[in-house]
Amino acid sequence: MADVLIIGSGATGSLAALVLARAGLDVVCLEQGGWVEAGDHPHFSADWSWQRRTRWNADVNKRRHPDDFPVQSNSSQVLMWNGVGGSTNVYGGIWPRYRPSDFRKGDEHGLQPNWPISYEDLAPFYDAADRLVGTSGLSGDRAMPARPPSPTGPLPMTEAARALAAAFDKLGWHWWPPEAAVISEDYDGRPGCNGCGVCSGCPRGSMSKYSLSIWPKALAAGARLRIQARVLRIEKGRDGRATGAVFLDRTTGRTEFQAARIVIVAGNGVGTPRLLLASDNLANSSDQVGRNLLHHTLVSCEMWVDRPINGHMGYVASMISREFAETDISRGFVNGFNFNCLTSTTSAAEIATGWLTDAKAPWGRGHHTWFDRHFGHGFGLFAIGDDLPNPNNRVTLDPEARDAEGVPVAKLFYLPGENDRRMMSFMLDRLVDVAKAAGAHEYRLQDYLDAEGVYRTPAWHMIGTCRMGADPETSVVNKWHQTWDVPNMFIMDGSVLATGGVVNPTPTISALALRAAGYIRDNFRELSATSRPIAA
Repeated sequence: MADVLIIGSGATGSLAALVLARAGLDVVCLEQGGWVEAGDHPHFSADWSWQRRTRWNADVNKRRHPDDFPVQSNSSQVLMWNGVGGSTNVYGGIWPRYRPSDFRKGDEHGLQPNWPISYEDLAPFYDAADRLVGTSGLSGDRAMPARPPSPTGPLPMTEAARALAAAFDKLGWHWWPPEAAVISEDYDGRPGCNGCGVCSGCPRGSMSKYSLSIWPKALAAGARLRIQARVLRIEKGRDGRATGAVFLDRTTGRTEFQAARIVIVAGNGVGTPRLLLASDNLANSSDQVGRNLLHHTLVSCEMWVDRPINGHMGYVASMISREFAETDISRGFVNGFNFNCLTSTTSAAEIATGWLTDAKAPWGRGHHTWFDRHFGHGFGLFAIGDDLPNPNNRVTLDPEARDAEGVPVAKLFYLPGENDRRMMSFMLDRLVDVAKAAGAHEYRLQDYLDAEGVYRTPAWHMIGTCRMGADPETSVVNKWHQTWDVPNMFIMDGSVLATGGVVNPTPTISALALRAAGYIRDNFRELSATSRPIAA
């Protein structure tokens, strides 16, 4: 019997394994995928643009890798990765923190819950995650609370970023070099970013893959990692406590059982509710498991200027803007949004065939003229907003469809609400403002409207489906990530986020995992013996 069983080896599973193994606990982690080696990335292949759209696609329904599990969705994309390091194998590494107001939306307008913790509770763990992961950034952004300097300095400003910054300056809007899980100089045995502009995960480890930044430390501390181990269900004893997990060893075909005193579920916002629901509706007395799926509101703009700015070179993001991050009800909606400015990562093939939008080079006459005015002349912006939770946006199990191991298939349903749609419309107008201020000779909007005129924002971030709270009637876990119903089972992944914020969630998820793992470490004896949650 292990002291701690961790299900999932992504960002949170790796950090929990590191903290608990360093404390001398016997830690076993089960991962249904395998290791992703440097040579597995498409970067070294002549057809890497094609590979990024096929076998290296972050959408499981387009990639269809054997390590994946099937997901049905009414949204356009389901972005996640099953393997050691999880989605950090393919993410963009943008690393902004939540704002203090994100933790108290219940007080601000009451349409979202308050978190049972505050920004100040989490700040030391943000700092710790930065040091462990290795990040870059520039101190002094007055739009955020004061914080220690990032372990490495900011990534260089590209020519594209300077052009975009000039547009924001013209509008009088905030912008700042982004925090990134990309080291700007050699750090912790990994090389600094070379600005190759092919970011889709990073084979060098300059963009922090947790399989390179965290797992080597966890394994050196004594954690045991079993790959190709697909968990089928979590078992519970008569006393209501989790006893361990049944899993399939995909290398031998044998079904095994791993017993543990404490179970940590770290399967992401889709995998975790799917597993709990498939485990006889585990930890779901509140009927909240799978509900309140959040994706963020999302719209984007692609724009081109008349001078070459080398938009195909540089870094995954060169600017962030929090100009509209806070609620201003005069805009016609609550909550706010953030600009992520994508000034690189596009290849010639992607520009010619359509990148963020449906803009693509014509075939035949005019092709070269179009290409000369667009390739290296453009950049893209995402506007990412805080969507309101809706219990009908959720992860459920298909009543009939099963995967190869007989586990019910996960079904995702998500539609933006009225407040979200008003926000998205406002965001599109602001993207037009930026394009005009930049002097773009052409711009295209991506509004994610379907044929019926309904916004179907893509499923980029899958969070909120086992949310944290102070009331067991309306949440799945308490402030320490301990499930209300199963006292020795914890959830550490994006599913616990009570609100979505306006930024990429991995920094917050990582900080939360360090905080929760420290709690288990410091209270292991009591937690492995108690029959009730210790603290609300």
